[in-house]
Amino acid sequence: MIRVVIIDDEKPSLDLLGNMLLKDGRIEVIGAFRRPSDAIREIADLKPDAVFLDMEMPGMNGVELALVLLELCGELNIIYVTAHPSYAVDAFKVEAVDYLLKPLISEQLNRALTRLQKRMLLREALETKVTYQQETRIVGFGGLKLLNTSGMEEEVKWRTSKTKELMSFLFLKGLSDVHKGQIIQALWPDCSEEQAQSNLHTTMYKLKKALKTTGIDADIQFKSGRYRMALDRATGDVWEFEDFVRGNMHVDSANALHYERVLELYTGDLFADSDYLWSISKREEMLGFYIKLSKRLYSYYAREERLEEAIQRIGKLLQHAPLDEEAHEQLLDLYFRQKDRISLIRHYHSMKELLNQELGLEPRESVRQLYNDMLYKL
Repeated sequence: MIRVVIIDDEKPSLDLLGNMLLKDGRIEVIGAFRRPSDAIREIADLKPDAVFLDMEMPGMNGVELALVLLELCGELNIIYVTAHPSYAVDAFKVEAVDYLLKPLISEQLNRALTRLQKRMLLREALETKVTYQQETRIVGFGGLKLLNTSGMEEEVKWRTSKTKELMSFLFLKGLSDVHKGQIIQALWPDCSEEQAQSNLHTTMYKLKKALKTTGIDADIQFKSGRYRMALDRATGDVWEFEDFVRGNMHVDSANALHYERVLELYTGDLFADSDYLWSISKREEMLGFYIKLSKRLYSYYAREERLEEAIQRIGKLLQHAPLDEEAHEQLLDLYFRQKDRISLIRHYHSMKELLNQELGLEPRESVRQLYNDMLYKL
């Protein structure tokens, strides 16, 4: 819920806005004030996410009051509700989320709340990024990387390739308990049981030492034949990516930025710098999820006529899945909708050359016909 405060010297306006916000369902009104002085006195304790603010009030106008509230409360979203359109330029001096004119209608309010949600989501994403830099961070996409507890990326001195592989295996298990037999089967499938046991103990020791030397706060525990890697305040790109996939959210205006942030986690194939046989199926699964989420997002952008954003998202998808013909077709369609004949021609021939080089194939007949129809209409 978004926590808001309302400030308006007219009680009917105060009550009306309060009722409209209550009906919306996204808002919790934690304070309503008719005098600016009362709001100033209470704002620091209330700590709202946003303030709905009248522009003309006795003793202090809305811009002046907003500046005081921002000083007292730090990050605060301002939404003006006023009967005077002439103050709009002044309102946006404090980077107001929106400027609503009385009498209020539900469409106006819905637009403002949607903008507020987007701004808060973007700010949360930026704050989350900073938080990650203060924690132990494990990155699996594009190749295994570790960040130490100070937030700086460390080049871990893996004593052997198996040490790094063991770290990758434990990371992929998501900090859950893993039976030693699973580890042995994955990393030393061709060794005798005795040799595999010895390899496991030696490699586990080297892993602990490497992490400790690097400054990673890790505790690898062994109990009842199972290992568990406990990392203090650990985060991982693969864990976050999978959590989002399991949520299976449809794209809308409120979560499109969240989709973007999650997709940006995918910087390349899982453990791209290492060919672990045990990770092949997981690597393919993660790429499949990335393609699915990307298509869901660019389709949303296209429906909303946000064509440039759709084109950018398809371009990023094709960097990781260059042979996805559906994405190529969608990109051709977007260039057609933009009436960008040059980009349409350039991309078609680029796609044709790629298919020929990689697969020895020509574009499907349906795609060739689609392309010719588009050229004819432009």
